[in-house]
Amino acid sequence: MSQRMFNLVAGLLFGLLALVHAVRIAAGSEFVTAGWPLPTWASAIAVLAGAYLAIVALRLNKSARS
Repeated sequence: MSQRMFNLVAGLLFGLLALVHAVRIAAGSEFVTAGWPLPTWASAIAVLAGAYLAIVALRLNKSARS
């Protein structure tokens, strides 16, 4: 897999992760894993981190084309 393809796939996956967490916050749904509820603030952090990583990966992909 080339570096450009890796950056594109990583950017899209991180963007999807951020989108899913944003939808979870907007819908107000609860997520429980192994009996532990995931707080909404943790999803807010995941939205910020996922969006940041998606932007960085897609920018790296764009700069690799030049």
